[in-house]
Amino acid sequence: MLVFLGLGYSLRHITLEALEVLKSADIVYVDTYTSMYEDPLDEIKQFNPSAKYVYASRRDLEGPSIDGIINEARSKLVVIAVPGDPFIATTHDALWISAIKSGVKVKVVNGLSFITMAYSRLGLQSYKFGKHVTLVHPSLFKSYSTVDTIYGNLERNLHTIVLLDLQVEKGYAMTINEAVQVLLELDYKGQLGEQLAIGVARLGWRDEKICASKLKNLVSFKYPPPPHSLVIVSSRLDPIEEEFIKMWSSTC
Repeated sequence: MLVFLGLGYSLRHITLEALEVLKSADIVYVDTYTSMYEDPLDEIKQFNPSAKYVYASRRDLEGPSIDGIINEARSKLVVIAVPGDPFIATTHDALWISAIKSGVKVKVVNGLSFITMAYSRLGLQSYKFGKHVTLVHPSLFKSYSTVDTIYGNLERNLHTIVLLDLQVEKGYAMTINEAVQVLLELDYKGQLGEQLAIGVARLGWRDEKICASKLKNLVSFKYPPPPHSLVIVSSRLDPIEEEFIKMWSSTC
């Protein structure tokens, strides 16, 4: 069997279901490149010292490596352990589909993701979030589609989660300050600088920080190290949302 298992962002986030699977695993591939993790990932070994552990780079879980993993899963319990929730991003979809086509049984054990935590923790109504986007470093390309999505969400009075470029294998994580500068450079309509936004640093970690202000002002505050994200807030808030924004403004 092949199990895709969400680890959340800390050992504290591992569910009882995930723990049961880890204890039974023969082989555990630990995804080290999709996202950052609060605790050392090698501490996962404490749950099942007898299993084989592979701390996997992208090439270990994609492309030609897929066939080898599927062959292992025909006779063993193989776990793909992923920070966050395994399929909030599409990183491992090809492996999932290949396993199904090969007749290998697949199970998904969900974990906490940034998206679900943002919906729950920021005090903004979950049904008022529009399409979320990823802001990449401008050296890759200028992502005008990102600001177009933000504009579209604002026109519909919806909030936008902006995930920031994260290249774990290269040791790069975009910061809130960088993201604000990039968005302001891409903002060809000149709408975003005065827009209310929330800077989110290490959500769910022990030293998380959440700060609300105008987007252009978020660069004035100090944050713990990445992972960082942004939320561009709708111009139309209900009274409860307004109270939460006041609270996050006071934490800057």
